[in-house]
Amino acid sequence: MHAKLAPIGSLVGLLTGGLLTAGACGGGNPLPSTHEPRIIPGGGIGDGPIRGALNVFVIDDDTRNVLSSAAARVGAAEETEPCQALTDSTGLARFDSSGSGSGANADGGAAGASSCKLLTKPVTLTVSATGHAPSTWIGVDGSNVTIALRAISAPALPRATVTGTIAGWDTMPAPAADHNRLAIIGASSNPALTDRANTIDQGTRSVDVDIGGNIYSFDVASNVCVRNSNPLALVNDCNWVLTTHAGAQAHFAILVDQDTKGTPDDDTDDTFTATGWAIKTGLSFGDGTTTGGEILQPIADADMQSFTASFASGPSGLDYVVGLPVLDLGAEGRISIILPALTKTTLMTRVPRLTGPLAGAHYDMIASATDDAAKPMPATLSWLRGVNPSATVAVTSWLPPPTAIAMTGGTFSFTPVTGATVHGAELQTMDGQRRWSVTIFDSTTSFTLPGLAPDPLPLGTIRFAVSALRIPGVDVKNIVFDDLRDVLTDISTDEITYAR
Repeated sequence: MHAKLAPIGSLVGLLTGGLLTAGACGGGNPLPSTHEPRIIPGGGIGDGPIRGALNVFVIDDDTRNVLSSAAARVGAAEETEPCQALTDSTGLARFDSSGSGSGANADGGAAGASSCKLLTKPVTLTVSATGHAPSTWIGVDGSNVTIALRAISAPALPRATVTGTIAGWDTMPAPAADHNRLAIIGASSNPALTDRANTIDQGTRSVDVDIGGNIYSFDVASNVCVRNSNPLALVNDCNWVLTTHAGAQAHFAILVDQDTKGTPDDDTDDTFTATGWAIKTGLSFGDGTTTGGEILQPIADADMQSFTASFASGPSGLDYVVGLPVLDLGAEGRISIILPALTKTTLMTRVPRLTGPLAGAHYDMIASATDDAAKPMPATLSWLRGVNPSATVAVTSWLPPPTAIAMTGGTFSFTPVTGATVHGAELQTMDGQRRWSVTIFDSTTSFTLPGLAPDPLPLGTIRFAVSALRIPGVDVKNIVFDDLRDVLTDISTDEITYAR
């Protein structure tokens, strides 16, 4: 389970995709005199300013594999003579202001580069590939660019299956009448992976229920343990099954008391209270592996501590504030502490102390402000890093969302956010599927998109979402997206819909 609140999920979806991968800035390295091509991990811009040469690598957002035969177009939509090329087997398309289109040039043009006279200043770059949502970058001012495209259909990503239990589950006190004891098992998320690589459908498994001495099988979520107090239908099962990403990670369980309010067939009035934690660190799994017998060890109450937050008022109209402590385990990933969510009325929770297997970890906090829980847009998110869990963690300001978002006659526009480092946009289907992403590195506030065949935008209603990101210290001429996850502090978003 990789549980998170809907507003936070929608923003992170933007952050971890073609807009900007969750992740920051490289130093201002001088431009190599040979304009030597190089892939920038996770995407980004390097070796700026552009200075007459442009090397474009195209990779898959989820797998990071290079994409051959991807189309790269230099020039805004209104450019009458855009420069165009296809990527080769290494995912590279090359452009040079003095190139002839093949071979090396006597005047210094790069071998195999397409001639492009537009490389005298920052450019607009659009890349597209079969089966992927295209991406347009505006204000590109570097000689090396790597753009990640998201596949429209989710690819098969590395997965592992783990089964296990929680130590001492059967000896824990039985739940009170009209209560259930639950345990929700999850894996730490890997910030180097995309959001959908970290968010995995867990499916269901069968548990035995004793009803009047007869055993019946019922389905529950695979990654949940359950013990109830109903004498007429007893269930006690903690043989969880977790589907997780491959690689280094930690596993955890949040123990929860569910109060059914005496209405076991009606979940709408139930309340849930976190009562404990269990964890296991130092794990790693290969793609396609199945591992059994894992035991999560409960964290003693003495090894838990209070975590208190305070929140400044959100931007106008964004009064629903939620905060989540995030346990950062370094190479083993991050765990968001979802119960209870911190709000303006619930300002304290309990979290594991940074001791024992967690001695090398640290805490962050992610906070979001929206209109209400059922309305994810507009929204703003603030990320506080390396916080002290023994002191009050304060969100003192918010980045307001972009305003005046519009689409008229094929032109997209918005009013930018003061203090934002970059702006971005996505065109999505109504179910949230990305169909075109846009990243803006300069002061552009309106744009049109070039025509592509086949048209990546379906007929019907389209979401046009615009985001502002604040990334202190970033140099947009030398930006490595994989580094941004440790320095990005704010992202805000709003959207409109329009009909095609």
